Amino acid sequence: MSATIELFEQYKQSIGVHADRLAAQALGVKSKTVSNWRTRGSQAEPWLIEKMCETLGHDATPWLIRALAEQATGPHNRKVWMRVGKGLGYKIAGVVTLLGAHVALLSRLANGEFQGVTNTALNLQQVFDFMGSAFAG
Repeated sequence: MSATIELFEQYKQSIGVHADRLAAQALGVKSKTVSNWRTRGSQAEPWLIEKMCETLGHDATPWLIRALAEQATGPHNRKVWMRVGKGLGYKIAGVVTLLGAHVALLSRLANGEFQGVTNTALNLQQVFDFMGSAFAG
């Protein structure tokens, strides 16, 4: 699940609506915008991520970093966002899905290799340490 969709689902729940259309109206965007997030994998604009985070009482920074990392083109650009997130030491809500490594990460999570961590909040440092091997060599 993309950062935008995960955040949007939390936002919908927090404002007490189930329909994408109603949540889109509350955000001040068209239903088509939300449809694009779901069907095309596009990310919300930063101001929308910030607005949803404000409603939820979340820090927008890790969500913005995650959205940018997911949207980055090419491994070099993804590396930049990984370093930024790692340097800031943020926790990211949800599972980061960079370069298709999410399957391996979920497998390791299911096997209990990330002690004291749940599937809703992975320590960014642990994720980046694991993901670093995808860029080695």
